[in-house]
Amino acid sequence: MTAPDWSLRPASIEDVEEIAFAELELFPDEAWNVFQLAAEIEHPDRRYVLAAAGPQASGELLGYAGIMLAGDIADLHTIGTRREGAGIGRALLAWCEEQALTGGAERMLLEVREDNARARAFYSAAGYREIDRRRGYYRIRGRRIDALVMERTLV
Repeated sequence: MTAPDWSLRPASIEDVEEIAFAELELFPDEAWNVFQLAAEIEHPDRRYVLAAAGPQASGELLGYAGIMLAGDIADLHTIGTRREGAGIGRALLAWCEEQALTGGAERMLLEVREDNARARAFYSAAGYREIDRRRGYYRIRGRRIDALVMERTLV
């Protein structure tokens, strides 16, 4: 098996614009803007990572993810990838889980759109289980879509 042509590194304020463009591409109906992303990346209780081409993750942005630490719980705020099937999503999620553990979290929560079967399958395969539903959480083009709350114990 060959090594991937990409790597991970912590996101910095210098990455905000590129992440914002990826947000627009991946989540056009609910993209965070540069100001929101900057506030997230600079917040002391947040951890953001990106995957980019090259051994130093200095090339093209291929994915990103971020969590919020809140005591014994971490919340996965976002995860997005531009290259399917390369293991980037799994690597981003693993990085976030490790950061959550290091930050004192015992479990990770996330919300996923009910109509996003691919993401639901991804999280289920990673050991997450549905624990709740938030009715009408997403409002997209006049539609209200439920969010499924998923959880995984980290310890």
